[in-house]
Amino acid sequence: MRILFLCDDQFDYVSDPLYIGLSRTLGNEQVVDYPYKPLYHDPQKKNWYLVQRPGARWSREQVLDLLRDRAFDLVCLASFRSSCLEECAKLYGKVPFPPMVFLDGADDAFIRHNITARYPIGLYFKRDYIWSLGHSIRRMAVRSWSFRRDRALFERTIPLPLSIVLDALPDIGAVPKDVDVSYTGRASHPRRVKAVEILSSLDGVRFEGGVYAAAGDRQYKLVQGPVRRLWTKLTNGGPASESDRIKHKSPDAYYREIARSKIAVAIRGGGWTPSPRYYEIVAMNTLLISDAPEAEIPNNFIHRQHAVFCRPDLRDLESLIRHYLREEKEREAIAREGHAHLLKYHTCERRAEYFLDACRRLL
Repeated sequence: MRILFLCDDQFDYVSDPLYIGLSRTLGNEQVVDYPYKPLYHDPQKKNWYLVQRPGARWSREQVLDLLRDRAFDLVCLASFRSSCLEECAKLYGKVPFPPMVFLDGADDAFIRHNITARYPIGLYFKRDYIWSLGHSIRRMAVRSWSFRRDRALFERTIPLPLSIVLDALPDIGAVPKDVDVSYTGRASHPRRVKAVEILSSLDGVRFEGGVYAAAGDRQYKLVQGPVRRLWTKLTNGGPASESDRIKHKSPDAYYREIARSKIAVAIRGGGWTPSPRYYEIVAMNTLLISDAPEAEIPNNFIHRQHAVFCRPDLRDLESLIRHYLREEKEREAIAREGHAHLLKYHTCERRAEYFLDACRRLL
């Protein structure tokens, strides 16, 4: 299969690792990124979450010629952003297109009907896929609202979670597990701030990490008490102390902190699916404790087998931490099983195979 991978120049947690997986699974020349994405190829543009692959620059006329010659088996619209959509519009309609699929990596549950109305999308791959979780009236109402009663669109929409590029992680080597529990994350949701409040106050437990604020982090009015005050300081630029506000760690320091931890915590931000940290912790052979994803993740970790899930309100976070610090063999067994499960299902190569299998079966 040869794929025209229509993208933009911004980093995308879903489509960018998938591109790496596809280029490895099919071969570099079988996945043509257009417009040329420097993040994939140019050393000076590399980021710490990805590795790079060989690539070539193609002009619009060259891509039109390839489409005209039926050189592609699939067009993958790999971004919901305007620059990608505008470039697609300059190609579509001028020459015949093979089957098209759409990768919606946005951290939300919206269906982008402007895209499905403009193009014959054969499959809609969605990061935050929430519609198969139960059959409650609320879920059915959300589904009906999201898809505008378009059953055909619903039936060709499938989940596509994040994946991890294992060799992008630094080789930390064998390090002592001298940290009891760690959590480092952006203060994009009050639950994350609350988690730091809980973890940093555990008597007899060595905690490392904290939360940091970034532009765009908004204040949630329902947060109350000490967590509300810390949240306000972090997100409004108030007089937060160094103990409140941490600097964004270097990749090596970030991963070393996880590797040194007996337990590492991941808490979702404002979206339905977890951040890359969810997979990074497991990849570093550390026990993951997380709030459970609300979106569907095919072959997700199983509670107490591959990872441990706490309550959404974090009410049981302390008791879980203390239990798994005491039960060393149980903790290490779950971490081992989680790592094996991640290798089987959640690397960029495995996600590429999942994607290709769906395209071959359903298009």
